[in-house]
Amino acid sequence: MGPIVGIREFIGMLSRRGPVMAALLVVCVLVALAQALALPRAFESVAVLQVQPTVLTGGVDSGDTATRLRTIEQRIMARNNVLAMIDRFNLYDDTPLSEDEKVAQFRQDVRINFVAGVTASAGAMEEVSAIQVTAQTGTAAGSANLANDIVDQIQTGNLRERDQRLSELIGTLETQDRRALEAIAAVEADLAAFRTENTDRMPENLEFLAAEQTRLEGQRTELIRSLQALERERLALEVGTSELGRQEPLAQQLRILEVDLAQARRTLAPNHPEVQRLEAQIDALREGDGQQMSVGQSRQIDLIRQQEESLQLELAAIDRRLPMIAANVAGIPEVSETMADYTRRLAALEVPRMAIAERLSQARLDQSLVTSDYGQQMILLESATEAEYPLSSGRKRLAMLGVVLGLGLALLSGFLLEVRRPVLRTQAMVTKYLGVAPIASIPFRPTAREQVVQRTRNAASFVILIAGVVVGVILVLNR
Repeated sequence: MGPIVGIREFIGMLSRRGPVMAALLVVCVLVALAQALALPRAFESVAVLQVQPTVLTGGVDSGDTATRLRTIEQRIMARNNVLAMIDRFNLYDDTPLSEDEKVAQFRQDVRINFVAGVTASAGAMEEVSAIQVTAQTGTAAGSANLANDIVDQIQTGNLRERDQRLSELIGTLETQDRRALEAIAAVEADLAAFRTENTDRMPENLEFLAAEQTRLEGQRTELIRSLQALERERLALEVGTSELGRQEPLAQQLRILEVDLAQARRTLAPNHPEVQRLEAQIDALREGDGQQMSVGQSRQIDLIRQQEESLQLELAAIDRRLPMIAANVAGIPEVSETMADYTRRLAALEVPRMAIAERLSQARLDQSLVTSDYGQQMILLESATEAEYPLSSGRKRLAMLGVVLGLGLALLSGFLLEVRRPVLRTQAMVTKYLGVAPIASIPFRPTAREQVVQRTRNAASFVILIAGVVVGVILVLNR
């Protein structure tokens, strides 16, 4: 045959090829319907949690909600926890899935969505304002119970995670604060020991040392003058007046020896042989000359010598003290630099220690407020309820696809059968395909046998279609 042109040719094709086309259509529709009905039903339940903002200004309860909730989500979707929920709610018991496949299917059926809130300013950290938990299972009660269980896990995990983070933060800050205090105490101990070792070289003693140095230098000058006056007075008594000319050589010797002894004592040790020799000579001359002096003169000379010894002791103490003062004054710049270094070290330790102390105080306040329910809270806005109707799960789409595929195969089979037996049934087709215009055309009149065959074909097509409808209804009712 040629192409189908017109409605009459199309209806004729349906009449001639009806049983085959009906059979293909029914088979495709029934197969698609069976596959659609074999798909598992899915019920979906949704629970919603509202995340109320915290009244705290810092700490783990403010600013890191999204991170904390992501951590909780990861723990809920961990393999062990997923398998525990599958066993608890008897999920996928009627499916031949392995544990890995069950876990993968569970993660597809359960979704935890975080709804972002409105940020206070541009660039501010995005906060979570709500949490939506969606669960799909084979039963309405199972999906609702699963969604509510996950909500309970989120609330419990949030409290546990928040308390754990606060405790860890406080413990870490306390350790850091203790280390900072120990470091500061060590530097302060070193500073105290340094001040003890360098008491006389402290910068604050500079004015006192300068005043003491000036005072001792003046005292030293006065002592030297007093010693010189006492020496002159003693020599005058020992030498005597001009009438005692016979004593002049002896007195002159004593004066020379005593001058040499005074110079030797200033440069030599007291037990030096030269000092001992001069002292012995002076004692010998005095013993030999004692008979020539009066008792009063001898007593006065002894007093003068005692005064000279006392002044010499004071002068020696001043001579020892002045170099010490000079050394202390010279060491003050070095001590000042060391003290400044200690001060810088203490300041460098105090700044982070104050920050740690402030952060620790804030964390303890946060813990106290969180314990009193002033922290971030999660309120159940909508608990999961049992769904009244299952999800489509693609059943309708699969059934419609079967119908369309059956119609297409039925029409294709009819056209192929027509092409297998080509027949020219109209004058136009004869003229078109043979190039000869027929002189006359006689309408086709089927015989009685052909009419019976045609009626049988139509009845068979109708019966096939009715049977397909009945089988489809039975499949639907059995499901």
